[in-house]
Amino acid sequence: EARQPLWRKLPVPSSQINPYRIVIVLRLVVLCFFLRFRIMTPANDAIPLWLVSVICELWFALSWILDQLPKWSPVTRETYLDRLALRYDREGEPSRLSPIDFFVSTVDPLKEPPIITANTVLSILAVDYPVDRNSCYVSDDGASMLCFDTLSETAEFARRWVPFCKKFAIEPRAPEFYFSQKIDYLKDKVQPTFVKERRAMKREYEEFKVRINGLVAKAEKKPEEGWVMQDGTPWPGNNTRDHPGMIQVYLGSQGALDVEGHELPRLVYVSREKRPGHNHHKKAGAMNALVRVSAVLTNAPFILNLDCDHYVNNSKAVREAMCFLMDPQLGKKLCYVQFPQRFDGIDLHDRYANRNVVFFDINMKGLDGIQGPVYVGTGCVFNRQALYGYDPPRPEKRPKMTCDCWPSWCCCCCCFGGGKHRKRGRTGSSSAGTSWRRSRRG
Repeated sequence: EARQPLWRKLPVPSSQINPYRIVIVLRLVVLCFFLRFRIMTPANDAIPLWLVSVICELWFALSWILDQLPKWSPVTRETYLDRLALRYDREGEPSRLSPIDFFVSTVDPLKEPPIITANTVLSILAVDYPVDRNSCYVSDDGASMLCFDTLSETAEFARRWVPFCKKFAIEPRAPEFYFSQKIDYLKDKVQPTFVKERRAMKREYEEFKVRINGLVAKAEKKPEEGWVMQDGTPWPGNNTRDHPGMIQVYLGSQGALDVEGHELPRLVYVSREKRPGHNHHKKAGAMNALVRVSAVLTNAPFILNLDCDHYVNNSKAVREAMCFLMDPQLGKKLCYVQFPQRFDGIDLHDRYANRNVVFFDINMKGLDGIQGPVYVGTGCVFNRQALYGYDPPRPEKRPKMTCDCWPSWCCCCCCFGGGKHRKRGRTGSSSAGTSWRRSRRG
């Protein structure tokens, strides 16, 4: 079982895709007749206008054809987490799963509520992955002391939240959305202490929210002399456009244990250096800074970036990504694995199409059937080597075919030397395939 593939590709059933293909073909036939009619019947009294309209119609027809091509053969992918565990994470043995660095980006905590950022961080720290191979980096591009203090409170609350999540296997592992679910939270729960501990944890989370709300209220009134840290030193980010770089490690160092004495994942606050006259206020630059900082601290081979208002709604999502990135055959050729986005707070019928179902569930699967979906800016697991600009490794040459019917020094064999005339195949970097799985947005 451990030697079986970690994933497989599942084409869309013919009963579902063939009717759509028939509609495409019929539309294409009608479009051809229409274009033939437009070209064969020119407007002799207005040739320039007729020519412009025909060119526009040909352009729209070409764009429609290009839009239909990705939807011709969509695919879905299925992962085998049990095989991944048998191969890399056997019980009773040290885990051999690859480390991963999470990147969370935020700019203005007054526009991006700190409680949402805290929930994103908590969902990352509580994922079902070895704690010594999981690190979370938060990029504060606004150099806000509010974000700094919020992460300090979040790290303290994580000491109780993370062991609670793993003990009772709750989903999702963002407390705001877990406690707001209108479902039977006792389903499949058999531990007698679950109800008591859940009530205590909900009370502690409400106290945590009150402390965060207090920080937000305090941040709305900035002192004239600027913010001052607890030790009395001025906050380095009082001038958001002219300040040095700041790095603070909250969790992951010695003594950073949860309430049960277990190690916690690493949590790092990063605010990159900014100086006047430089255009360094974009998300891509913040991600580049995180790449450099993480390379020094952890240097995990894989990177998953999220926006501050996203949270991981499936604690096993990282393991699903590893089914592709750690696959012995395909893993070295992959650049990234893109997850779809799922949205909360939308009406049941989605009358305004806020779920982007057409894009994530149709267009992306169609692109996956051709070469791979595009990077949508968040919810993506990157291969760090690909970000550094190195080419994928060349495939190893297959060994020559031999047999045991003749001694090794003899050039003859039962294949009559057929192996000497094999065609030499080209070797080169193959295009990076991708897949997608779940991430959720709050």
